[in-house]
Amino acid sequence: MIRFANSKPQRPTAVRCPGARIWPLLMAGLLAACVPMAGDDVPVAERADTRLAVSADPVAGEVESPMHRIMAAELAAVRGRFERASALYAEAADRIRDPEVMARAVQIALRADQPDQAIRLAQRWVELAPGSVEAKQLLGVMQLRAGQMDAAMQTLLDSLPPPGPDRDPAIARLGGLLLDGALPPDVIKVMQAIARAAPRSEAAKLALARLALTRGEPAIALGAVDDALAERPGWVSARLLRADALLALGRPDAAVAIFEDLLEDSAGNHALRRDYARTLLDLGRDGEALVQYRDLVTAGATHPQLLSTAALLAMQAGDDALALEALRRLRRANPGFRARSLLLEGGLLRRADRLGESLAVFNRGLRDYPANTELRYGRAMTRIMDGDIEGGEADLRRILRDDPDDARALNALGYTLVDQTDRIAEGAALIERAYAIEPDDPAIIDSMGWAAYRQGDPARALGYLRRAHKLTDGDAEIAAHLGEVLWVLGRREAARDVWSQAAAADADHPVLRETRERLDP
Repeated sequence: MIRFANSKPQRPTAVRCPGARIWPLLMAGLLAACVPMAGDDVPVAERADTRLAVSADPVAGEVESPMHRIMAAELAAVRGRFERASALYAEAADRIRDPEVMARAVQIALRADQPDQAIRLAQRWVELAPGSVEAKQLLGVMQLRAGQMDAAMQTLLDSLPPPGPDRDPAIARLGGLLLDGALPPDVIKVMQAIARAAPRSEAAKLALARLALTRGEPAIALGAVDDALAERPGWVSARLLRADALLALGRPDAAVAIFEDLLEDSAGNHALRRDYARTLLDLGRDGEALVQYRDLVTAGATHPQLLSTAALLAMQAGDDALALEALRRLRRANPGFRARSLLLEGGLLRRADRLGESLAVFNRGLRDYPANTELRYGRAMTRIMDGDIEGGEADLRRILRDDPDDARALNALGYTLVDQTDRIAEGAALIERAYAIEPDDPAIIDSMGWAAYRQGDPARALGYLRRAHKLTDGDAEIAAHLGEVLWVLGRREAARDVWSQAAAADADHPVLRETRERLDP
């Protein structure tokens, strides 16, 4: 049996929760202006010997002033010596009164993987900037990572701005930080406390729902999002999170209904329709997903993953027109996917028995990508199906010249020689080489059986074919081979049963149809 590439699309996971940034970028670089020091009346920038600071060796001995230490620390950080940089910042910490410099010190300590040092410096940052929400949030998250639950809870509650326009953005930012997977499970309790402390905050409810989903607590997520929707029923983000919670709770029909209601109100929302299509695909509802992908393609979608998935689903459903449209648009809109789209288009045309068009597509692809093995293998299959055994053999031998252990090419060439020429012994030897490399591949096992049958040993062939048939749950071509061997062995009713079962799933398979018509007209 010749092995064709599997065209089943990978099911994407429907995820709408934003990715968490573990640590925010606290500042772009060391401030270039004055840094006031405790006990210093004159700004350091006016007193520092900048030439000494710039030339200071961050690995050598002491650097005299805090500003010197800071600049030497930055030199160490540039060189990737974060432990040394953190130590220099720590030495300067007690004399530094600038919150931005302390924020940089915390960042360097984190880069040096020194959590205790980072916590100490963050506490100093909070002392210097007691009104900084960012400082308190980072300190609280670091305390959580260190297992200091009570301290973290208090720090994060203290970080909440008073009711007003700044509160929800701050809570939303904290919600993103708490999505860090390295935090302990009790992080949910922290977010629940935040939500209780800010009962009118929409951001708190949604942040709790997102966090609960990522922590495998969909019931908590559903409760939080329902609270949000009770105050704001039309909130699209909350309704989508509710769909996620329902999916996680095993209630797919209710989740799908949410998407349908949203699309009824916003039929032109392509992002929403794409999300719905991915969800249907993830649920195994390929037919329903294809309806959504068809609408997206018709609307002019250009995203490569969307178009690839649409093409593969359409190919499986036999909608060749949609598949071709998606593939050709994929190629035009995304030149980087040209080789892939040509490969899929050539295979689609071959399956539709449009062999001349298929060959033209593969020829075009190989002109542009002569070293592409997949395109060469695809052209070999089209040539063989078109009766050009010599051309197909040439392509397969070119692949084997570059990789003598390519089991797929060995099997395809061997099967072709066994099935369609009198070079049966030569083909059987190639199949045996493929079998030695991939002994569990059903296509190669089928070829082993068919080679044994063509060599006049149907009894030996039977074992291989039964095994291949079982591994594929009754593939139509393997069923045709198994049935033929059973027929030759005099077990005609068993052969008819095998054929009938395969025909129930794939009545139009050409090998199955030809075998039945030839042996049992």
